[in-house]
Amino acid sequence: MKHTISYIAIFLVVIGSSNADDKPTSAKYAIKAGKILTMAPGENESVINHGIILVSSGKIEALGSRSSIQIPEGYTLIDASDRWVTPGIVEAHTHIGTEGGFNDMVTPINPELQLAECVDPEDIAIEKAVTGGVTTVHTLPGSGTNLSGFTVIIKLDSSDPEKMILRELGAMKIAQAFNPERRGGDLGLTRMGMSWLLRQILKRAKEYTDAWQAYERGERKEKPPYKPELEKMRKVFNGEIPTIVHTYSPWGVMQTIRMFNDENSLNVIPTHTAFGGYLVGKEAAKREGVSINIGPRVLEFSQPTYDGRFHGMGAEYHKAGVKNLSINTDSVGWSDFIAPQEELSFQASMSARLGLDEQEALKAITINSARALGVDDRIGSLEVGKDADIVIKKGSLLDPTTPVDVVLINGKIIYQRKGVNLVVKASKTPSEKE
Repeated sequence: MKHTISYIAIFLVVIGSSNADDKPTSAKYAIKAGKILTMAPGENESVINHGIILVSSGKIEALGSRSSIQIPEGYTLIDASDRWVTPGIVEAHTHIGTEGGFNDMVTPINPELQLAECVDPEDIAIEKAVTGGVTTVHTLPGSGTNLSGFTVIIKLDSSDPEKMILRELGAMKIAQAFNPERRGGDLGLTRMGMSWLLRQILKRAKEYTDAWQAYERGERKEKPPYKPELEKMRKVFNGEIPTIVHTYSPWGVMQTIRMFNDENSLNVIPTHTAFGGYLVGKEAAKREGVSINIGPRVLEFSQPTYDGRFHGMGAEYHKAGVKNLSINTDSVGWSDFIAPQEELSFQASMSARLGLDEQEALKAITINSARALGVDDRIGSLEVGKDADIVIKKGSLLDPTTPVDVVLINGKIIYQRKGVNLVVKASKTPSEKE
């Protein structure tokens, strides 16, 4: 018995020593690509044929043509010399990856709530999403109320749940028209009532934010009274996070632009925007702080023009001059009534098929989504210093006939398609050779 206790004690000491001193180092990869689609600004830099990407410490360390980059010793080679290498896909509007955080229907205005409390790393929709090249999602509470709370932005590496959250408060979630028109007979039953409710909470939050800004500048001596229900909205009025608004029709899109951007100078993302919202696309295009997000519906038939024609929503918004256009699935994971999360690239493919320029369709699921959310400094394109969220496949992201082969998130291989092995043995360091 004494010997057993001694062995256990020694074992625990060894394990403890190992954990303390032998911290695992992140893998270093050299990706040899046939074509790198960076999605970085500038036409000349957006495509690199026969390129190299070096990945270290979860970031893109270097990227360029093979003639300009030498692969250092100690890097594991990923041989994608016959494949496309692209940024991970960014979803700007989904509902996956949460548990019990869809709708709280007691009151129409809920600025205290945040969806980050409900992130569920075991949601099977996350695993499926990665197989389609999706690496980051902006997941939202539902649209049953006018202000349903605050969204969350998560990376889809569920192997380390503590590091999944990219930004705890992704955006303020608003809904006007259709879903939140309340059947209980309380205020908010009509669109007049919804508009009044939203303007009242925006007015209160602006006054609260102005008071704190004056205090922080030294223009006000007394600290403003603390109001926990308005604290999260301060980030919105300080320009730290955008507002995303579930809305439809030309009326809804215009009302969103007017109420949030024109009246309150907020960065706003009108989302869905079906049933002819593109008819006010020129107004959206005039305003720098407005980003349009379409989906899951990307096709209109004779709505609301009654012209007997099909209209690609992406193509119509692009024709109107909207530059920051993104596409969503609105996926809820547990239902196939809405587009599955892994088919976001197909949403872009269909938008291109319906007339949207292919480059714009690619932007709509990568850099434009990231820019609308204000996280384009980390994701959405392949650039030195950004997170190494990378997709490898034999064709473009818009090509639905070629499956995704490999996905990296934060420089770690999260998914490799069965039967595909692109990882080559790492070259040895000088000490290892000795």
